[in-house]
Order: sequence, then structure tokens, then C-alpha cells
Amino acid sequence: MHGIVLKGFKDFVIDRYDREAWRAIQADAGLEGKLYVPVTEYPDDEVRALLKAGVSISNTPANELLEAFGEFLLPSLLETYGVHVDEKWSALQLIANVEEYIHTSLRAKAVASYTPPQLQSDWIDDAHVRIVYSSERTLCAFARGLIVGIGVHRGEPLAIDERACMHNGDPQCVLIVSRQHTD
Repeated sequence: MHGIVLKGFKDFVIDRYDREAWRAIQADAGLEGKLYVPVTEYPDDEVRALLKAGVSISNTPANELLEAFGEFLLPSLLETYGVHVDEKWSALQLIANVEEYIHTSLRAKAVASYTPPQLQSDWIDDAHVRIVYSSERTLCAFARGLIVGIGVHRGEPLAIDERACMHNGDPQCVLIVSRQHTD
């Protein structure tokens, strides 16, 4: 897992709870005192251990915690990888272009073993984008949080209709993303 995500999780826990909660999560995960550097890769087992401890310490369901974390982390990711993002893109255009413009360029870097999830996106019509998410990490709740964060960042609230989920035995997650109607 890319260090920016783990460093972001630390920042999220401290922001949402406090520094003691982060220390407790690290201790519970068996990673007491470990530092996370944004440009370094870390074993997925550490992510799983920190998430499990975070769920236990915060008494928050895993999906809820991951979604909130995804929304929290989105601004940092855009700041870091914004060179691949056209500021003129709407929220749906940004979502539709993540795989082509961001993940593909990250996979191409020879200096890192970064393995973002595989995303397929296509426009259903002018108001709906279908995202097919596939990853051995099965962090689809984190992806949903990132999608919500994109909507917040662009000032365009988004709705997500989950049509399939790996946690329900499906081979991948299928999300239909649209602009949220604000009546």
C-alpha cells in the first residue's frame, strides 16, 4: 500500500479522534511507533491490521470508517496527483478519468511498486458513470468515500448506487455514480 494512504489514515484518526487514539490503534495493530512516509510502499498486512484496530478502538463499522477516511483523504490525493487532473473536469469527468490519467501513470513509474485498484469506467449517459472496481484489498468502501470526496471537492454532491460488491461474493464492485439531486 502506498505510504500516502497510511500517512493519511494517521492524519484522519488524529483529526477525527486524537493522537492517543492513533497510538492505541498502532499498539493494537502491533505497529507501535511506526512512521509512515508518503513516498514509501508498505505491506498490505499493515493496512489490514491498522483498519481492524481502528474499527475496534473507534467502535465504528469498517465500511463507515473507510468511507469517512476516503472522503477525508481526497484533498491530499488531489494535491499530490493533481498534475493528472484537469481543473475544468466536473466531478463525474474526474471519476471517469481516474484510471486512465492517474492510476495508469502511477503504475508506469518504475521506481514504485504501487498497485492501485483496477478501475473501469464508462459513461452510461450524460449524468451517470459506471465504475467497476477490482482489488485484492477489497477496499470498495474506501473508493466510495473517495467518490463522495470528489463530489464535495467539486461542489457537486454525488449519489452512488452499488449494483455489485465483492463483499457479497461478486467478482468485482459495480458502482453507478450520478449527480445527487438536491430538491
